[in-house]
Amino acid sequence: MENIKESYFKPTAKELLKVQESHVPQNTVKCTKKWINILNSWRNHEDVGYKYTLESLSSNQQIEKEMCEFIYGIRTKSGERYSRASLKNAVASISRHLKDTIPQWNYNLLDKNHFPKLHATLDGTLKEMKKLGIGAAKPHEGLTNDELKIILDHDAVSFNNPEGLLRRVFLWICLLGCPRGGEHYNLLINQFEDTDNGFIFKKFHQKNDQGGLESNQYTFEIPFPSDVKGKAEPNADIRKYISMRPSDCITKEFYLGISTNTAGKWYYDWALGEKRIRGMFREICIACGIDISGRNISNHSGRDTAIQSIFDAGNEEVEAMAISGHNSSAGVRNYLKVTKEKKRKILGSVMQRLTEDTSDINSKTEIQYDNEVQCDDNMQHGEIVLSGFSKASELLENKNKRPLQETSTNKNIDINNNKKKKRKKIIINKYYYNNCSIYNN
Repeated sequence: MENIKESYFKPTAKELLKVQESHVPQNTVKCTKKWINILNSWRNHEDVGYKYTLESLSSNQQIEKEMCEFIYGIRTKSGERYSRASLKNAVASISRHLKDTIPQWNYNLLDKNHFPKLHATLDGTLKEMKKLGIGAAKPHEGLTNDELKIILDHDAVSFNNPEGLLRRVFLWICLLGCPRGGEHYNLLINQFEDTDNGFIFKKFHQKNDQGGLESNQYTFEIPFPSDVKGKAEPNADIRKYISMRPSDCITKEFYLGISTNTAGKWYYDWALGEKRIRGMFREICIACGIDISGRNISNHSGRDTAIQSIFDAGNEEVEAMAISGHNSSAGVRNYLKVTKEKKRKILGSVMQRLTEDTSDINSKTEIQYDNEVQCDDNMQHGEIVLSGFSKASELLENKNKRPLQETSTNKNIDINNNKKKKRKKIIINKYYYNNCSIYNN
């Protein structure tokens, strides 16, 4: 028997520290550092005068007092208040920092039982800001179906040049892969598996699935639909983009820098800059002449557009979750929005009724009534109406919509469809029947 030599190694303290720190999402780390820097900048300001750090305090009462002052007194560089969502994130971030830096400190600054004054200050500040109409979070806005068609037909996203092809592929990934705004920068080439039916887009980890002990240990996969020849060909566009990568490319990132070489080389062997990627969706809209004035358009708008399109196509919440990766219907339901334009149309219909002549309204009512009577008459002659009961197997065999034959148990029942009286109807639709089971041997 062949001896198999096993491979072991002893990790260094530095390697262990790195993997231990990686259990915290990078966005969480960045958010915490951001708010600690803002907190320290505020504390060191001459009008505040705290020359020590918050984590150096041992008294929760003093920590609470200084946090109350910070939440109500902090302003942006332009002198405006931070958004209401940002202030909540600030308290959560600082709380995480204190847990990591103060030994045996295991509290939550958002807990109103341990920090009632801070809770009251934050709650009162948010209510005051809302009453004044300031600090509202700006939700990401998606594009309409008509705007998407304009973009896909525009020369700015043409597949005949490197910049247009990259933009086009970016848009397809937004619409079919539903990545979150920050996921684009971290996309890797090995997340795309080419098959005969289309690409399979693989998400190794997501915001709600980091792959840790409490997460799923499988890859979330989204199979892209087949191309519609001459109309919508996402797979062909992605294949072409991948084929234009340098033949000896070693860069693992999916988006590559655009080459300025006119000799035929489309992309460099290095990753496209983060700043360019993070503004790509907005860049595409502007290049294609889409009016985005007053709209909060970012890369996350691509995800918003994709999920809204899934709902607009008549799909259910569970089907949208299968593509978006949400773990709850409440999360995906946030994307089911009534846009400002739809709200305007709703109220426009109210205005239309107010401005119509009474004679026009009565005329429309009469027409609607005539249509309903005609529809009811057609239903009486076109639907299968049962006045008795027949076996389900007999109904299944009757594939033509003809009146069913009477059974021996309902000979005395009048089944005249023209008789004008109310009766219960069993309407057979698509050969599905309630309260019965059919077995075909």
